[in-house]
Amino acid sequence: MPDFRFIAKQFISLLLLFLFAQVIFAQNIPVDSLDTPFRKGRWLTGLSGSISSNTNNVSSVDEKTITNEFGLNLSTGKFIKDRWLLGGNLNADRASSAGSIDRTTESLFVGPFIAHYLSSSSRGSLFTKLSAGYVRFRDETQVNTQVPTELLSEGGGFGTLVGLGYSYVIHDKIAFDIGLNLNLFWIGLDQEQRPSGDVSSENLRISNIAFTFGFNVILDDFFF
Repeated sequence: MPDFRFIAKQFISLLLLFLFAQVIFAQNIPVDSLDTPFRKGRWLTGLSGSISSNTNNVSSVDEKTITNEFGLNLSTGKFIKDRWLLGGNLNADRASSAGSIDRTTESLFVGPFIAHYLSSSSRGSLFTKLSAGYVRFRDETQVNTQVPTELLSEGGGFGTLVGLGYSYVIHDKIAFDIGLNLNLFWIGLDQEQRPSGDVSSENLRISNIAFTFGFNVILDDFFF
């Protein structure tokens, strides 16, 4: 199994190296020669997603677990100032696993965001992003025994998304993003156990780190 903490540290180190290079590069270019694509008044609309599937086999007990994960993020905003983007985003995630325990987890996050692009280079820039809003969460777990039992958890709460990445721009109109997001959710859950019908409440805190790959369109005007 890969060490995701080590990968995350290495990724952050590379991003910081890119940031240092951008700062040094910007200092050696006359200011009047810079023409950032992230100009005041422009609109940026982006779509990013991820999908993965894996299978785990335990030969000693002849057990196989299949896990599928899917994520989709849609965002749009307007540059209120050069390199300052204000907008809103919607983020949906779904994970499912099948085996002796079947589990499906879904979350939906919606909220405003603000992003800052750190360089004025026309070729692209490192950026930081912060978002806070409402999150809806649902988890369904079924234990496949002689007498199957099921636990349904559902609720809502507050969430934050903190992002760091790099955006590469093509012809002032198209941008490709790669980055790293830290997601933090605080959720109040109502839980129901079936078939007993027992009901309880629980507070849940979720934190995860995700790699992101995105595609953006930058327009001078936004048409509905």
